[in-house]
This record gives sequence, structure tokens and C-alpha cells, in this order.
Amino acid sequence: MFIGNTNSTDARKRRNSSSVYEVRTRRKSKENILHKRIQLSGRQLNFGIVIGVSLTIVTIVLQCVAFFTPNWKVVSPKTHSLYVDGVDALIRTEILVYFNSVHRFTRHSYGLFQRCEYHMNNSSKIINEQTEVFHVSDNKQHKKCTKNFLPSYANEKFDMCHSLYYYRFCSQSSETKFDINNEYLRAGFDISSNLKLNIGSKSPCNCKYPVYVKACHVLGVLTFISLFLTALLFGIFPCLKNDRHHLKIKCFGVLSSLFSMIFIFINLLVISNHLEYESIEYFTAIERHYRSTQIYKLSQDTKVAIERFLSSITIETGYSTVIAWIVLFLSIVDGILLMITCKISHYQDDIEASFIGIPMDSPTITTKADNDEYKTITTPLASSSNPTDCQDIDEPITLSLPGPPPPAPPPAPPPPPPPPVVQSTTINNTDEQSQVHSYSSYTGHKQYRLPRVHFDAEV
Repeated sequence: MFIGNTNSTDARKRRNSSSVYEVRTRRKSKENILHKRIQLSGRQLNFGIVIGVSLTIVTIVLQCVAFFTPNWKVVSPKTHSLYVDGVDALIRTEILVYFNSVHRFTRHSYGLFQRCEYHMNNSSKIINEQTEVFHVSDNKQHKKCTKNFLPSYANEKFDMCHSLYYYRFCSQSSETKFDINNEYLRAGFDISSNLKLNIGSKSPCNCKYPVYVKACHVLGVLTFISLFLTALLFGIFPCLKNDRHHLKIKCFGVLSSLFSMIFIFINLLVISNHLEYESIEYFTAIERHYRSTQIYKLSQDTKVAIERFLSSITIETGYSTVIAWIVLFLSIVDGILLMITCKISHYQDDIEASFIGIPMDSPTITTKADNDEYKTITTPLASSSNPTDCQDIDEPITLSLPGPPPPAPPPAPPPPPPPPVVQSTTINNTDEQSQVHSYSSYTGHKQYRLPRVHFDAEV
């Protein structure tokens, strides 16, 4: 009798100890899985950050090349002669002299800071008159680069400042001030060297960058700032641990990348709308002056001369423009990579929410409902000041509940239960076991069941 009871008690203890071990093993395995996910996410983040920063640096370098190289557009002649009929002789003379001295044997390339002239000799061949010019004798000695300056003066000073020599001075001297004592201008205007002028006085005729070029300078600087911010935010993202900071960094990074795309695209639009600006600015000033003085015949003839002039030259986009389009594409890829890579991970929060406050040596409560067994980790029970026989049982407590009981506030210590009342006890003379029914307390939230005691009846 006692041996059987002891064996069942040992079996229950082993089963309970194995259940605690299984719960602890499951908890450790879940924690290991989450830690592995965190490590994998960290590796992917670092790999994406390295690619993003490298791509942004490449974008900045290409933007520098496009921004400072003088090859946004290339202007070359289609023919060595220009025919202008049906216009006033004054306008025809202006356009022929300008074409012969500026574009007839010269190829021009323009940038945001510089312009370059490539001089050709008479051995240059023009093929198909619509494609390109093959320069037989082009070399470094025939190339001259200066600042991309153009004449700048008020329309009231047209008679004083407008001249081909003034235009050539601004495009070849890289000087902002129109100094009449310059030897080049003195020879052009046939001014005596004995004439003394007040050089310190402000001249109405100056050389400046075109207005659209200044706008492109501002857009280029804003593009550089946006790209540097994107690279910086890419770099500091893995150094922060707070999810709120991660969210802020990601938002600012996406905005900076978006602004860089917008600035580059606007820059390309501005340059594409001013491909003919430097080539026809000399005639545009003439047309603007005659229109303001209401000499509409000469103004209309100037427009016709401009159309004839544009038909005799070829204007193409240079490699700087191609590089700028590549920069725009890379900035778009960089922004998409930033949104994909810089994710806000919640694995660490899941670990903290799942395992915080649960000690490793917590006991278990085994509940049964409909032949299903539930094991829940709880904190150790507090000792009662009025111990009873039911509380001194070493075996695990078995509750007859439909499921895991909801947490309830700890009740007041119950009073000592009354002595057990034996409902029925049957002792047979044929060595049958007596049946002892369980008893229950009249108060309390849980129903306790005593272990069954087996004994042999004596006759």
C-alpha cells in the first residue's frame, strides 16, 4: 500500500520537474531565436549602411565633376558661311561680323563657371553639315578657358556699352570690370594711350555671370548640402539605439534625399531651357533695345537674323549634363535604399516585453480542464500565518478549472477549516479498500482535493 503511494508521488514529482524544465527550455529557445533575429537584422543594416554611404559618396563626387566641368553644352558651326537675306543692312552686318569672329572657326563649350574655346584652322572638315565637326589640329594650345562672363549693363547704356569688343572682352578676359585702359579694348576702340580716365570710378559696363548660371550655382550648393546630410544620416543611424531617434533620423534622411533629387532635377531643367543663351545673347540685347525704343522693324529683323544664325550652328548637351542625369538616378536609388535599409526593429522590445520580470526559478501551477493540462509560471506563493493540513502537502496543487485562472488580488488569510467530515467509509471483510470521500472548506476561492489513502481493513 505504502509502496504504491510512494511510487505515484515520485512519478508526479518527476513529471512536475520535467514540466518546469520544458517551460524554461522553451523560454530560452524563444529568447535565442529573437537574439538571432537581432544579429541578422544588425548585419543586414550594417551592409545596407555601407552600400548607402558609398553610393552617396559616389553621387557627391559625380556631382562635383558635373558642377565644375565646362561641358554642359557644346556649340559648333555647321558651315563656314552664313546667308542672311530680307533684313535690314545694319542687322545683317551685325550678325555676319559676329558669326565670322566668334563661331566660324571656333567650337565653344559652356559650364556653370567656365567656358572654353577650341580654335580650328581651315583644314577642319565638316561632314554632313548636320552632325559634328572633326578637328584636325585640335590640341591643348588651341584651347582657351575663361570664366563664363557676359556683358551686363542697363538698357539705357546700350549705345555706350554694346559692341563686339565689349562682348569679346567679357568672354575672354575673365574680368568683371570693364577697364577701358586695357590694351585689348584700347586697340578695339582706338583710344589714345595719353587719355587719362578715372579707373576707380564705377563703370556702367561690367561683366557678370548670366542670371540662370547664378540660379544654378545656388541649386548646386543646395544639392551638395542635401547629399552630405544624406551620407551623414546614413552613417549615424546604426549608432543610435532609441527607436524614436531612429524614426527621426530616417525621416530627415528621406527628406534630404528627396530635396537633393528636386534640386538636381530643377538644375537640369534650367540648363536645358537655356542651351542657346550664350550664343544668342549678343543679338538678344539688340532686339531688346529696339523693342524698348519702339523700332519694331529692326526688332523683327533681329528675330529673323537670330533664326538664321541658329540654323548655322549645332547646340548639343555635353558630358557634364550626362553626368548630372546619372547623379539624379543615383540620388533616387540612394533614397529608396535609405527607406529599405533603415528599418526600425522591434525584436529587442519583444524580448523585454516577453521576459522582463519573470525569474528563472519560478514554480509552476498545473491546471486541468477537459483532459488538457496547462502549466503556468508564477512567482512563489507567500507563506500563510495559519498553516493548515492542506498547505503542508508536498505534492503539486491540482485545480479543477476550465482554464488558466485569471490573476486575482491575493485574498485575506482564510480561517482554519473545520475538521473533516467523513461521509462514508466502507470496510469489507473480503479485503476491499475503504472509500474515503473528499471534503471541502466552506469558504475560499479554490477547491482543494486530498490525496486518496489506501489501507487494508482488518477483519
